[in-house]
Amino acid sequence: MKVLLLAPLVLALSATPAFATSATYVDFSDLTGLTLNGAAAQAGNALRLVPSADTQAGSAYLSDAVALTATTGFSTAFKFNVATDPNSAFGQPDGFTFLLQSANLNAVGMGGEGLGYVGVTPSMAVVFRGRNPNLIGVITGGTNPVDLPTPFQPAGYYSGVEGEFYNRDEFVWIDYNPIAMKLDVFLATDATKPLNPIMSTTVDVMGTVGSQTFVGFSAGNGGAYGSQDILSWSFSTTAVPEPGAAGMLALGLAALGLLRRRAVKR
Repeated sequence: MKVLLLAPLVLALSATPAFATSATYVDFSDLTGLTLNGAAAQAGNALRLVPSADTQAGSAYLSDAVALTATTGFSTAFKFNVATDPNSAFGQPDGFTFLLQSANLNAVGMGGEGLGYVGVTPSMAVVFRGRNPNLIGVITGGTNPVDLPTPFQPAGYYSGVEGEFYNRDEFVWIDYNPIAMKLDVFLATDATKPLNPIMSTTVDVMGTVGSQTFVGFSAGNGGAYGSQDILSWSFSTTAVPEPGAAGMLALGLAALGLLRRRAVKR
């Protein structure tokens, strides 16, 4: 009888992946665990995705691939600073991405509006573009934002004022729920996470990038340029039980509590 009562608990636990990935960089004085490509380099305690120069592209990833399943969620937080070069004749730089891709560890895409991700596929890029047309949004498949069905307007994107999150430290949080396939992006000028996301969209991350992915950042400069720095970063995956598994887990825990109460009475 006890075995039968505990079966839901065992099934629920077995349905939850035991692995997880986590990484934390309070700064980038030590680049251990990272692979840098293209123009990406260490700049003091910052990870500089591209220097302040014309026609550059760079990327940086965790060196170990991250394993994904249909129930793997993730949360990431980072601080960045994109600084416009006063010598840039064409104004604000194009921007950068938080990027998941399964092409290879050394993948780096086009510069300029390509933000170091265009042409890299399979991929999912959370784009931070502060040059007009300004956007924060998710673009998959290494697609150039110009080539979207409506240029520079991915589903659920946020559009604001040109350069509004440039030339100062900004804080970002990105949360992904694999069951709802919902990705939320939060943006703030201090380290307090806002209650509401600045943009949300639906995306099947595993279906897009596969079960093994490289996680990191990319950026590009073109005729408009500046330095594009990541100042700190944390990333972690989480196993989110499916609704059925969550129900079994609750039932199993309730049964376990009942057995314990009976044992105490005896």
